[in-house]
Amino acid sequence: MAQYFVRRLRWGEQLEEQFWCIEEEKVYQIDVVSSSGLSVCPRAAGETVRDVLDKIMKDGEWYELSLKPGEYFPRMARPDSTNKTGPGRNPDTSDEFRFYRARSTGQLHAFIQELEHICGVIHPEGSNLQCFGHATRNILILACTEVEAHWKKILEANGYENTERRDRRLNTEHYVTLLDAMRLDQYVVSLNYYPWLSTAAPFQGWNREKPTKSLPWYNAHNLVKHNREEHFAEATLERALTAVTACFVMLCAQYGWDFALQGEEGGRAFFQLVEWPTWSPSEIYVPPFEDGRYKPLRYQFHA
Repeated sequence: MAQYFVRRLRWGEQLEEQFWCIEEEKVYQIDVVSSSGLSVCPRAAGETVRDVLDKIMKDGEWYELSLKPGEYFPRMARPDSTNKTGPGRNPDTSDEFRFYRARSTGQLHAFIQELEHICGVIHPEGSNLQCFGHATRNILILACTEVEAHWKKILEANGYENTERRDRRLNTEHYVTLLDAMRLDQYVVSLNYYPWLSTAAPFQGWNREKPTKSLPWYNAHNLVKHNREEHFAEATLERALTAVTACFVMLCAQYGWDFALQGEEGGRAFFQLVEWPTWSPSEIYVPPFEDGRYKPLRYQFHA
């Protein structure tokens, strides 16, 4: 069985990388092709993987890749190089994926327009953030519904099924499995239109022990959706802002830099991604050097 590795080389502050394949009888670098084809070296009988790696570069900075070249998880963005930071990208170019993004982006812009209208009446600062009303309640409920739609689509795309309950419906006990898979708690967002506000990390603190209550904005949506008379005050402007920010994060986590704006353009946007997950070299999406085709692979969720 073939094993794939990335080798990192440091030249002062410069970092380069190479991608290698180790098979039972041969070893070759997959990201370099000569005029006569791949440069292949024989692997001697009895040589361990460590022997082979040391032969190429002793004490080198090697990482075994968890995904084969061209493999990626549906609806999950990651970097495709150890030299790249940020949420990375998603190699899916299907119409379904592109159309879903367009519809979701349209919904996000609709939320932003509503928030701008509210914030033109209620200045979003200090105690004003605790103001509540029908408009903030509506945004909170709809934004959380949109976040749920993202969660559900990602789980479905990766073959996740609820086998515990008879009705098979998904809830936060299942959705929280996306936390580790996509590092959602590491996304931090700046609200550029209101620079006095602190950066927001909507999924920070989310946990399996309390999958609903550990997200205060989502828990508030549950309360005001089912019992507005008693819990109307939970639908604050602050929570509405956080829920819409969570929609933005879910799009970044699925599409990466193909959705999140960078540089000056990002600085002029309503939302700007300022922190993102850190992926180890072994977890990146390696380009399909050998056949040029990307292949979706279902993420294996752990209970």
